Amino acid sequence: MTMADLDFTPIREKYELREEFPAEVESAAKNAKDAFAGSRVDARDLAFVTIDPPGSKDLDQAVLIERGTEAGETGFTLHYAIADVGAFVAPGSPIDVEARERGETIYLPDGNVPLHPRILTEDVASLVAGQDRPAVLWQLECDDTGALTRARVRRATIQVRERLDYVTLQSSVDRGEPLPESVTLLPEFGALREALGRTRGAVELQLPEQDLHFDEGSWHLRLEPRTQMDGWNAECSLATGFAAARMMLAGRVGLLRTLPAPDEETVAQFFRAARALGIEPDGAQSPGELLSTLDPAHPSTMALNSAATRLLRGSGYLAFEGEPENGKTWHAGVASEYAHATAPIRRLGDRFVSEVCLSFDADWVELRDHSLQLQGEVPKAILEALPELPGLLQQSGQRAGAVANEAINLAEAVALQDRVGQEFDAGLLRAGDGDHHAEIFVFDPPVIAQCRGDVPVGEQARVRLVEADAATRKVRFAYPA
Repeated sequence: MTMADLDFTPIREKYELREEFPAEVESAAKNAKDAFAGSRVDARDLAFVTIDPPGSKDLDQAVLIERGTEAGETGFTLHYAIADVGAFVAPGSPIDVEARERGETIYLPDGNVPLHPRILTEDVASLVAGQDRPAVLWQLECDDTGALTRARVRRATIQVRERLDYVTLQSSVDRGEPLPESVTLLPEFGALREALGRTRGAVELQLPEQDLHFDEGSWHLRLEPRTQMDGWNAECSLATGFAAARMMLAGRVGLLRTLPAPDEETVAQFFRAARALGIEPDGAQSPGELLSTLDPAHPSTMALNSAATRLLRGSGYLAFEGEPENGKTWHAGVASEYAHATAPIRRLGDRFVSEVCLSFDADWVELRDHSLQLQGEVPKAILEALPELPGLLQQSGQRAGAVANEAINLAEAVALQDRVGQEFDAGLLRAGDGDHHAEIFVFDPPVIAQCRGDVPVGEQARVRLVEADAATRKVRFAYPA
């Protein structure tokens, strides 16, 4: 096998991934109609745009940011439109039953295995530019610092004006060129939201992210840098997830994404690791604040980011009806209560979050009112589904991660199979602990793999490739070279 003919079929077979759907599911999707067509707000006057990777077809979100608020205050209004999958997929329907089996869309380098039939994910439910589309319309008001003040969620009809992509927008920012009017405020708004996250204690890891790209007849391993535009756009999604969580907690029913806060000793270990790497906190009050100041390409930063993964262990989901157990609702990674709410085409749980939030009898919700209580009648079918969702989402997330890792592992082994015995420059990501070898990042080609030996901390090291087996998808190095 060569990089030109990488075959991901064995991975699909190992995890029993089926791109096709049962006939009754395809038929139901083909005949699905907007169940709320007669009761939508007409929001086609809002100049929405989508921002996605080039080539994406499953378009979940559209954005528009305006200066000022409906209440006449200064600040910002974030209009965030989410694909209204719930309008086409009723709980208990064939599409819903199949979606619960799948949990989420699985992405491989040569295509995806979708959560829903493509007629929904890439056509009638996708926020395609130039077409009237049903949407769950979130409108979030923020003050001058970017802090959330009020939120409203309704079913609406929208029409996206233009499809944008991260690369083009980032290039415009880098060249100092004006952005499209709908997102002119995105850099300012996104930067303010990022600053608030650091103040709260949010932790944003900057580990190398590998990617496989097909070009000129062959696959190529590469690093996919996280641009400013990625981060700013993510802040819009995060803000919506914060608002959804706040509303569900006020309504005493919902589905949260959770991550327990690290204990004091784990945080202390992080700062000790930083000093051992020659990184002084210089007044940083939290791990996230320190990480945000570092050069992500430096070997010591990569090692510290790997150490920071210990701060983010135990992620899960919490479904609740009534008062949730004290201390169980927090997400330490974003330092807030939080819900996945903005990708219902690709994630099962987001559809249910939308349905819960839409069921409350509220117009504008004051998010700063921590005594807030919301009333409403959540559909019985949604309530009955909630307890099952955390387990399904946890399983599908683990499967998606395993598939992505195995695809990269295969490419790494094939790329290096003729280079056993050669030496490479690398940096330590995670030291060995007696039960496991060290984990390193090789700079060229970009490979993450295990390495025997005491790899030095916080500096570039020379390592030797000792194994690259495409059949087992394993790559191993040794230090010293």
